[in-house]
Amino acid sequence: MQVLIRIVTASPRWPLVILLWLWILTGCAGSPPLQEQDGDPQVVGECRMTEPGLPPVDQAGIGAAARAQVKGDATAGECQVARGTDGDRCFDLQPGRRIPCTKTVRLKKGKKKTVKTTRTTRCQPQSLIYARCRSGIDICRLGNTSPVQWYSCAMQQGAVSERPQAGSVIILAGNSRRNMPTGHPAYVEEVCPNIDGTWSLRLSHTNYDRRCNLDRDARVIFCPKTMTARFVTGPWSPWAKDLEVLGFILR
Repeated sequence: MQVLIRIVTASPRWPLVILLWLWILTGCAGSPPLQEQDGDPQVVGECRMTEPGLPPVDQAGIGAAARAQVKGDATAGECQVARGTDGDRCFDLQPGRRIPCTKTVRLKKGKKKTVKTTRTTRCQPQSLIYARCRSGIDICRLGNTSPVQWYSCAMQQGAVSERPQAGSVIILAGNSRRNMPTGHPAYVEEVCPNIDGTWSLRLSHTNYDRRCNLDRDARVIFCPKTMTARFVTGPWSPWAKDLEVLGFILR
């Protein structure tokens, strides 16, 4: 240390060197080190950037409006809910059973032979039986009637409409491509008019899967201009986008 002092004092600029040395020592002993924090820093209070003079935005209201627009639930009038038969009383699933039977097969040289085999009975309740039970519509009992035949008979008696009503039965036209060549009925639980002229329907129907299972409260958009239905929810929603509608059988 004495040697360093002698070297410094021997220099003609030793006062400047001493000042520089003192400045370095003062800088190193400056502010204390920051205290390390664990986890996320603590936020005191809540900061919100708002436009001066403007009311706060109702985020919940915007979300509800957006959901209504997507689902097609923006209504232009009051909804109508059916007061039909209890759905649980009308649905008692009875799967098809395999039963023994016989059939005739052709052999060589035109000969025939009767052989034993099995067949599967129809499951219950079928879609038309369920629709009749839920709606209480007893018109046009023609035995083993298809939905299209049921609608044709009801139309001749003036018991149909192109305007949906709660408690009615919507009849979809025959569609071989979708494995319903004789049409398909569904009970209308609720109808709501939309602002764009369409209708939001809530439907319940069985046998949508050819096994008589129940699809309850499916949301459907019905367009009266094109007489088509689009399933928004339920098992049919992935493909049922433009199904032809014959009309509605009224009670």
